[in-house]
Amino acid sequence: MISKKTGEDVGVGNEIIIGDRLRQARLDKNISIDELQQKTKIQKRYLEAIESGNFAALPGAYYVRTFIRQYAEAVGEKGDVLVDIYDGKDRIDSESRRAQPETVQGSRKALHEEKSRNKTTREHLPVVLLGFIAFMIVGVIAYAAWQDRNSDPVISRTTSSLQVENSVSTEQNQDQSSEQDSAESTETTSSSEEDQMEVSMEDSTQSQATIQVTNAEDPLELEVTGKNDRAWVGVSVNGNYTLQETLQPGQTENTTIPEGTENFVVTLGASANVDVTVNDQEVDFDDPNYELLRKDLNFEVTYQD
Repeated sequence: MISKKTGEDVGVGNEIIIGDRLRQARLDKNISIDELQQKTKIQKRYLEAIESGNFAALPGAYYVRTFIRQYAEAVGEKGDVLVDIYDGKDRIDSESRRAQPETVQGSRKALHEEKSRNKTTREHLPVVLLGFIAFMIVGVIAYAAWQDRNSDPVISRTTSSLQVENSVSTEQNQDQSSEQDSAESTETTSSSEEDQMEVSMEDSTQSQATIQVTNAEDPLELEVTGKNDRAWVGVSVNGNYTLQETLQPGQTENTTIPEGTENFVVTLGASANVDVTVNDQEVDFDDPNYELLRKDLNFEVTYQD
């Protein structure tokens, strides 16, 4: 569920996004904070406040807009666009309309119950067939015995001989049935293990990581939970946001990834303050080589056949 944002929440989210974009542009051009201070003539503490999204530390609204334009010009960003975003006249995702998640027919519980019923039917079908074959065999033996009793053979078989044959046949059928049940049980266990969804981080840098999801089952339910301090989260499918939220510690938000989606991006501002799960499995994107800051998680998904 995507909760409705207040004006204050949108402002805080935009400040974090603006500060993060300017900081990333500075790093991309290999400009230190001290060099930026010399270029813009803006005090270092104000530059750091802008990068952290703490616009309340600046002298006033006029200086906020002026400092944003000066900072943007120094690092090659569009200052007027960022000011419009700060004023609420524009949005980060204004170039593309937000995509509506596709409707998934039925709940996950109903889909799981339907699959369980189909699976149970497939598992019991061989047992039913074996039972029918055994019944036919017993019927044939009984008919042969009846014919034998009503005929006049040269050497007559005794009743005890027929009982022994029937007993042996029944034991053979029971052994075959037990072996078949054991094989079905082994195949079911193996299939269950193979169908288990796996989530792993394939590669990682300071600013992004590739998350591989295999044996996934539609629909994918993505859950983000805030911790420690506030953090901004954006979920993008084919360039369109399905979730944008500034999380407070303990706050949880959910979104359903459209059915059949093979690639989507989760952007985290202050990633150390966010936990991410996919279909109740935790996504481990922590890398001891890098500090958890702003990070893009690029998900690559393969689904069960």
